[in-house]
Amino acid sequence: MAGHVRTAAVETALRRVPRHAFAPEVPVQTAYADDIIPTRHTADGRISSSVSAPWLQAVMLESARLRPGHHVLEVGSGGYNAALIAELVGRTGQVTTVDIDPDVTDRAIRFLHATGYDRVRVLTADAEQLPPEAIPEGGFDAVIVTVDTWDLPWIAMVAEGGRLVAPLRLHQYVWSIGFTKRDGALISEEPLTVCGFVPMQGAGAWDPNLRTIPGCGIRLAFEDGTPMPVDQLAPAFDMAPSTVRTHVTVGGEEPFDSLTLFLAGALPGFCRLSVDPARHTGLISPPPPHWPGAAVVRGTSLARLAHERIQDGESGEGLYEFVIHGYGPAGHLAATEMAERVQHWQRNHRAAPCPHVTVQRKDATGPTSAYTDGLHVFHKKHTRITIEWPVVPGEAAPAAHDQGQDPCSIARSHSSPVASASATAAYWDPLWAGGRRYREVSSTEAALLADHVGPGRGGPALDIGTGEGSLARHLHQLGYRTTGIDFAPSAIAAARNAQQGDGPAWQLMDFVADDLSALPDAPYAVVTCRLVYRWIDDKAAFLDRVRQVLAPGGTFWVVTELAGRRKEDDPYRHLGITPAEAEILTAGWSVVRTADLDVLRCYALRP
Repeated sequence: MAGHVRTAAVETALRRVPRHAFAPEVPVQTAYADDIIPTRHTADGRISSSVSAPWLQAVMLESARLRPGHHVLEVGSGGYNAALIAELVGRTGQVTTVDIDPDVTDRAIRFLHATGYDRVRVLTADAEQLPPEAIPEGGFDAVIVTVDTWDLPWIAMVAEGGRLVAPLRLHQYVWSIGFTKRDGALISEEPLTVCGFVPMQGAGAWDPNLRTIPGCGIRLAFEDGTPMPVDQLAPAFDMAPSTVRTHVTVGGEEPFDSLTLFLAGALPGFCRLSVDPARHTGLISPPPPHWPGAAVVRGTSLARLAHERIQDGESGEGLYEFVIHGYGPAGHLAATEMAERVQHWQRNHRAAPCPHVTVQRKDATGPTSAYTDGLHVFHKKHTRITIEWPVVPGEAAPAAHDQGQDPCSIARSHSSPVASASATAAYWDPLWAGGRRYREVSSTEAALLADHVGPGRGGPALDIGTGEGSLARHLHQLGYRTTGIDFAPSAIAAARNAQQGDGPAWQLMDFVADDLSALPDAPYAVVTCRLVYRWIDDKAAFLDRVRQVLAPGGTFWVVTELAGRRKEDDPYRHLGITPAEAEILTAGWSVVRTADLDVLRCYALRP
């Protein structure tokens, strides 16, 4: 409990409420241990109700900032925590605790009456469908959620200026987060605490969207974002994996929870990888310990975060380096992409203040920030959750091999390492390298595009391999009736999510393999292809298809990487376009114009 109790009020409540009275099935010594006490199980043996660990109850009660006279809603009953809340709000306050399971609420009522806390109101209901009469006028001063929740549908129940504390799931990672309601949104103001609770039931129950790769016992969960097909990944494990080292290290007992949260938001196609022990064939070695590992799917290839022990360390706990294992024909590229994101976190965020989490209703206007290098957005059933990542100021970031405590982890962590080329798609979309420096179209590049393609005046334009849609949106701004296509469902989802108001149309399509008659506006006045051409297997066939959909006199605009420029800035420099690939690209066009932008080259090609 040391370090988790910060105020005299919370300490007094913990001393006054008899914890053992709410767990009569266990010995008194066990009741007061700093651990959970399971009180109810499902038919298959999973815990469905428990008394939470005291350290975590203290963290959440402190985060709720309860005061005498407050009206508080607790989601998930058991009795003990409601009694602690009752102590903090006093006899002038009001506590409502709700649970969907009548056996749980019956138990809570019995124990609350027996211990003198019968003023607590106990409701048997789905917390997502709370009766209106249970909500005080103006809303609750605080809502404390004590079940593992995928969404936060209680925004409207919280009074302006009130607090909501909840264990929020993002891609199966769970953090207890304290929010203050401001202008109708929930804003986090303090470090995030890694935790675990029993799962939400009823309307708020979450779907892990679990997919099993055929024949190998490897499972991928797409709990947030767009679930992706996985059958095409089976051949990826027929070949030896590649390994990309990150040179980023972590101590054996050192948490790195902000890294996993960062990767979940920075990498489209992110998922959690686990292995079915009954069907495991040894293809993933070592398998993820204890919890599903971080992974990303790229067509017929996959990369996953792993670690290797590189030193014993002075304390004997060891020093580990993050490594990325890549599987499949483009596995090394996927692993390189993930490694770059790990290094980006190391340079910019590991020693920075904690990420800021904002929760808004789905129809609210998205927030912006001037002090981060990007926003990560998670779309839920009722809400949109935005995570802003502050950047290390100046030269404060540690070097790649430095060890540093993650300032965002203030509690126990489950993350200690101890405890294109495809059959279905013929190109690889490096726009998916979430956060790469050149992912977004710069103002200089946008000006070049406008000079070469001119105003749209409602003419049709096609953006191939649209990724997050940056180039397609610029075409729309130039007045083109633009369609952005991509073979990756998560890329199309990201493009749609980034769009506000009127903009391009988005279509899931493999330009190389699918029937071109599926395109809505061919022939096109402009066809664009940004950071895609380098990854196409059969470039001649790809260019033939471009000519089929390009209108006479139209422009084919290509942006691709150059090799050997600014190597200190671009970890993908060795993947730049080769002279032979450039020759294939430019052959057969009557007009060829080029312009170089740092490590990028722009081509304007006309038939």
